[in-house]
Amino acid sequence: MNVITAAARALAVILAIASAFVTAPLIPALLLILGGIAALNNNAEKNSKNFLMTIVLILGAESLSAIPVIGVTLATIFGSLGTAFIGASFVAIVVTLGYRFKRDWVK
Repeated sequence: MNVITAAARALAVILAIASAFVTAPLIPALLLILGGIAALNNNAEKNSKNFLMTIVLILGAESLSAIPVIGVTLATIFGSLGTAFIGASFVAIVVTLGYRFKRDWVK
């Protein structure tokens, strides 16, 4: 499982970089899926860090466009990384809810 999550994480980073140069309608969906797969093996501490990184990437990526020449490209890359982290955050939330339901109902 570690190899699969690591590969998904690497593919998400590569796709986020490529998204600055290529436009395709499936890129956001692929980023969400790859981010979600990358988060399958996370623990609570990693999930907390992912939540924080998601917030920073989504709120801060656009401000990178203020950098001359390369700013728009960086904003697209980090915004796409934010999309992957949204997928990871959703998976973390669903897994956490599953654990909580199991804890509450299975004794």
